[in-house]
Amino acid sequence: MAISMIGDMRQHLLTTRHNTSLKNELNTLVQELTSGEHNDLTAHLGGDQTRLAGLDRQLQMLGQFAQTNAETGQLLSMMQTALSGIDSHRETASAALLSINTSSTLSQIENAAEVARGSFESTVQTLNLRSGDRSMFGGNDLGSNPLADPNVMMTALENAVAGLTSATGIEAAVDAWFDAPAGGFETVGYLGDTNGYISRSSGAGQTIEISARADDQAIRDTLKALAKGALAGNSSLNLGNETRQSLQEQSGVELLTQASELTGIQARIGHAEQRAEQAKALISAQTASFGIARNELVAADPFDTATRLQSVQLQLETHYTLTARLSHLSLTEYLR
Repeated sequence: MAISMIGDMRQHLLTTRHNTSLKNELNTLVQELTSGEHNDLTAHLGGDQTRLAGLDRQLQMLGQFAQTNAETGQLLSMMQTALSGIDSHRETASAALLSINTSSTLSQIENAAEVARGSFESTVQTLNLRSGDRSMFGGNDLGSNPLADPNVMMTALENAVAGLTSATGIEAAVDAWFDAPAGGFETVGYLGDTNGYISRSSGAGQTIEISARADDQAIRDTLKALAKGALAGNSSLNLGNETRQSLQEQSGVELLTQASELTGIQARIGHAEQRAEQAKALISAQTASFGIARNELVAADPFDTATRLQSVQLQLETHYTLTARLSHLSLTEYLR
């Protein structure tokens, strides 16, 4: 009778290889049970990962759109906050200027002018606020502040009305500075882009245009009225009290009427916010749909995986038991 003998070294190698194989299979099953996905997707999909690659591309693209929409929503929210601040400055200045009448003293006129000047500066600074490192109210020019320094503009306005003594003359000069094509505001005051608005991608083939800039007429008119109220208190212009009172009264009325105009800009931004929210909801639904499709493609059956894991665990335990017993087999032990 032929006897097959396996040397100790070969037996050790076979045992080690079998042990390693069981451990690797156990680790793979644990990973699959934890992640919920097959570890070897190539084998699971029969070598064809075209559909999986397509789903991954769609999910990556949707992730980028989601990030862009989140940034757009943050930008729009900051713009709304900025416009609310501007409206607050407008309201404060309007109340101060409308309190001036024919019986107001020079001190009261100067105090109202100081409020108007402070509101002018605050409004300019608010419009120059940035979202991250990008300008919000400069159109497509995201790098520069949309408005010049408020002191620069006020100095230019003082020069534009120098020598004028009547309220109507000063009002006309200030109106021209802000509204005339290639006038002071367009050449000195507004430094942003004049050819378009900020446009953000919100989805495949979809964009959101944010139609609000610091040179919009409603903002020009607000700055214009604030400037008139501030100029009325400028002692270097040598204006009479009647002229000062008339300028501030008119400025207060103009600021009062600007409330609805500023609300119009906020409404446009609100419409953009609504579109961003709609895009966000659509992207979320699409991401969920593609995610489900991907999961169905790569998911490992948890019951089957757990059953196989239990089976491999039992094999490994049996292997350890047999190995331990074999390690104690010897001629000496047999002869005892």
